[in-house]
Amino acid sequence: MQYLQFIFSSFWHFVGTVILTSAILTFVFRCWNRMWRHLNIRKHGYPPAHCDADGDFRNIEKDYDEN
Repeated sequence: MQYLQFIFSSFWHFVGTVILTSAILTFVFRCWNRMWRHLNIRKHGYPPAHCDADGDFRNIEKDYDEN
């Protein structure tokens, strides 16, 4: 309860708490995301068949007959 009183006692305490909380949650989310990305690449390989070596979509030029 004292934490909430401290957080809401000043606008700047609130802003600081929001920034610190968002930084921690962003870090946790990125760790979680990278773990799943690692497992996905490990399972399926990289790059996918529809991408070039950089992971960009390939430009497939189609030949159209203009007859």
